[in-house]
Amino acid sequence: KVDYIQTDAAINPGNSGGPLIDVESGKVVGINAAIRAHMEGTSFAIPINRVRDIMHDLSEGKEIHHGYLGLGLATCTPDWARQNNANSNNNSGKIPEVYGAIVFKVYPKTPAEQGGLKENDIILMIGSQKVRSADDARKLIDLAPVGENVPITIMRNGNTKVLSVKPVDLSSRLKEIRREKQRQQQAERQRFQELGPFRSLLQ
Repeated sequence: KVDYIQTDAAINPGNSGGPLIDVESGKVVGINAAIRAHMEGTSFAIPINRVRDIMHDLSEGKEIHHGYLGLGLATCTPDWARQNNANSNNNSGKIPEVYGAIVFKVYPKTPAEQGGLKENDIILMIGSQKVRSADDARKLIDLAPVGENVPITIMRNGNTKVLSVKPVDLSSRLKEIRREKQRQQQAERQRFQELGPFRSLLQ
């Protein structure tokens, strides 16, 4: 996930890349990037702090990578954990009463699955940085070096352990997903064509 600022600034074809300005301070707070289809008046900007992190690499013509692990995350706090643990309908076991990011989904064939992460793990640290929320984890994953092993400290069943996970580039992962979807669609069209004269029976 890449963090964006949601705004109502109008973005039309050709003017993405312009500054998003705070009208009270006159400071640039982001770079306008995209709109959301079917959501009129809603647009998104890249936060200026993220732009500062990458602008020198961009000026040198370097490609910008975004780390991807393949996780669904939610914020875990002691109060939230206590509330869930008190729920008699909770069958997933006792949640540690700590700050971190709880894993509620591990997607198949991803670095997270290959690295041994499991549902209900609590991520406490990524690299040397503490994680106190899902947003913390997403930002650190986004900035993680692609193709390099990253230590992730988790709590599982009351025990702390360190896993080594190798992030891939988000854009490369999205391209793989699109290619796989295209292959499936092509296979489906081919199968339908091979039915020949029997197609009318399926309608």
